[in-house]
Amino acid sequence: MTDHSRRRFMKSVAAGATALTTMGVASAADGRDQFVVTVRGKGAKNRLERSDADVLASIADGQVLLVAAADADTLRGTSGVVDVRENIGYRAVGPAETSTDESTDEQFAPLQWDKKDKTTGAFEAHDTATGADRSVAIIDTGIDTFHPDLRNNIGDGMLFRADGASSPDGSPTVAGDTTIEARFPGGPEIGSYIYLGEPDTREQAAGDDIDSHGSHCAGIATAKHDDTSVGEDFGIAGMAPDADVIPLRVFYWKKYEGYPYEGDEVTVTALWTTDFDILSAIDYAGTIGADAANMSLGGGVIKGPYHQTKEHVAYQRVIQSAVQRGTVVTTSAGNASADLQHEGYYTLPNSVPGSISVSATGPNNKRVFYSNYGTSDIDVGAPGGGYETLEKTLAADTEWPFPLNLVLSTVPPDLNDGEAFAWYAGTSMAAPQVAGLVALIREVNPDLGAKEVQSIIENTARGSNGKGDADVGAGVIYAPAALEAAAARR
Repeated sequence: MTDHSRRRFMKSVAAGATALTTMGVASAADGRDQFVVTVRGKGAKNRLERSDADVLASIADGQVLLVAAADADTLRGTSGVVDVRENIGYRAVGPAETSTDESTDEQFAPLQWDKKDKTTGAFEAHDTATGADRSVAIIDTGIDTFHPDLRNNIGDGMLFRADGASSPDGSPTVAGDTTIEARFPGGPEIGSYIYLGEPDTREQAAGDDIDSHGSHCAGIATAKHDDTSVGEDFGIAGMAPDADVIPLRVFYWKKYEGYPYEGDEVTVTALWTTDFDILSAIDYAGTIGADAANMSLGGGVIKGPYHQTKEHVAYQRVIQSAVQRGTVVTTSAGNASADLQHEGYYTLPNSVPGSISVSATGPNNKRVFYSNYGTSDIDVGAPGGGYETLEKTLAADTEWPFPLNLVLSTVPPDLNDGEAFAWYAGTSMAAPQVAGLVALIREVNPDLGAKEVQSIIENTARGSNGKGDADVGAGVIYAPAALEAAAARR
């Protein structure tokens, strides 16, 4: 194993896993801090506004608010307020990178070990369902508007940006098909998703991809078979190749001043989001009736005592609201190789009840070395790329030698030196496998509720005796059995 191979793998994992680290509190246009306020009852919003706070946005049927205020104490003392949290801003960081003729004949289908019968069985499942008339929302960096392998429903898409900087009217949302001045890195890279200097700009649709991560997740879930625009048998096949994919962009490149670098404080461009951006996207997915909402993102591992601070309250309220409206929420378990079961460790948002938390597996259906684990948090496993150790992942004598044991999917050519496909690894790649499976199940049985869909996915998974395996929860997802079970409930 060479140092070059090791660096190349770590870069692939970094690209394929959007972990987040705190970068301070988001601010309103007038300089006041923003807060995520969870309330009870309809009158709390009016009472907050009478206390000299400004309610900037409201989600989850008015239960979660984005509020600008001078301090948190005034908000906490308002009748009807359940919880007040600073709207934390995060920058993205890397971790420590079809059985139908139509799907199996795709150009790169032989390289898609993640869709073969030994793993998810997606190719076989496509004889029964392809996700037609269903939808998968990708809460991420956007989705390439022009990629020929993506059926991108940008008209239903949205950009969520709490500071309102991209919105013509200063609101925290922008319609996905609105042309905006998007920011991009303008200088040399000095860290994961950090570039020296102020950002460059270009005009593009608000829901279009500004990094590559969102497009890669979208392809895993929904890359299509379409011989009308590019040529027969182009590209790869997603888990649900006939489903629409909806870009819900929550990441954006932001100028950040005062970043410590080489003994000085400099201006950098960092990939950024906030809690309220993510919460708004989850809520919106439920509002538009998306069958699945995938979140291949998350904060670092948090130790137990902090769980008592109720940081998870707003996430739980919003996720459960979306689930009640029928949207299945899928989340990546994280790439810290952490045991989430002991000492009260947890991560957001995957540790929140109501979402399907997904660990990453390799071609042999075993948990990959970087994936978080723990029976308290992992619901199912799905292909994310790699093997049980870094050494095995980089070895040349396995059935799927590096980089073939990573997950191949779609990326924007204009951000990848003209390349339309790339190999990534991470629990980020595992979660959209499950989101695509939701679309297949809903095509077979559209009347199933979100909790019923989750039950089917878990009860038909392979490799675990019930929901008790620390590595893969109920097991590795298996599409053919899930579709059979869904049909039986009609």
